[in-house]
Amino acid sequence: MSMDGFYKEIKGKKFKDYDPEIIAWERENLEDLLTYKFPKLSDNIKNKKYFAVKDYEKAIFYNKGELIGILKGGVYELDKKAKIKGTEIVWLDTSFIDIPWGIPQSEGIPTKDGDIIGLHGDLKLRIRDVKTLYNDVIAGKEDWRTQDLKNFIMSLLHTSLRDIFKTYNAKSIILEDRERVINLTTSKITEEFLRYGLELETFNVIGIKAAGGAEKLFKEDKERIEYITKHKKDLQNRVEDLKNKLNEQQDLLLNDKITQEEYDKKKEQIHRFIDEAEDDLKTLE
Repeated sequence: MSMDGFYKEIKGKKFKDYDPEIIAWERENLEDLLTYKFPKLSDNIKNKKYFAVKDYEKAIFYNKGELIGILKGGVYELDKKAKIKGTEIVWLDTSFIDIPWGIPQSEGIPTKDGDIIGLHGDLKLRIRDVKTLYNDVIAGKEDWRTQDLKNFIMSLLHTSLRDIFKTYNAKSIILEDRERVINLTTSKITEEFLRYGLELETFNVIGIKAAGGAEKLFKEDKERIEYITKHKKDLQNRVEDLKNKLNEQQDLLLNDKITQEEYDKKKEQIHRFIDEAEDDLKTLE
């Protein structure tokens, strides 16, 4: 039973797939809707006996503008005093939603050094707090669609990214501190979404792009960093191989496969190669 006796949950009762006495969100041809409100102009609540909420939905029950309750999946019987003008039921889809997003460079985010950054990615979220989202974001609109949610998300993304990007140079965002910036963005957006009743499951940045001239410079820096990283790895592998060869020479000496003189000569040569490789590594630090 609801707090004020407007409805009660019915358990174990079988219903037809379509029953004119049951109010439910029928989704045919309305796949992009995230909310559904009863009654519409042609509806008469006096002819209804029950209302149903699916497991991936939540419903908000109002009476004369007053919030009576928030309902999870189930079937509910309407009390007589609920069958009046002024009763409203709003369903919200709480299943996960995949949303691709993008900010073109022409509408991009300014960095600390004045470059404009464009970026794109995808995210997955769901409505967690239906009351907060409905009151603070949807604000009673008759129909709220996936595109409306995307528009709201983009405004939050713009605000969050501006707050973060204004403290970083473009080069840092694209190359040096890329992972840190993405992590900061994910953390800030998660916090912002929760304020409005949204739960962020995943957030991915697939691409980041700066202005043409800056992008070319960053590309050259990126290639240089990649070359240095590969060269360091090659030198480290060479040092490791040379040390293994020295161990092999020691085994040969112990097994009388080579003489002490041969071993000393080979050892000196290997140590010289190791020293050269380690000196090269120091120049790359």
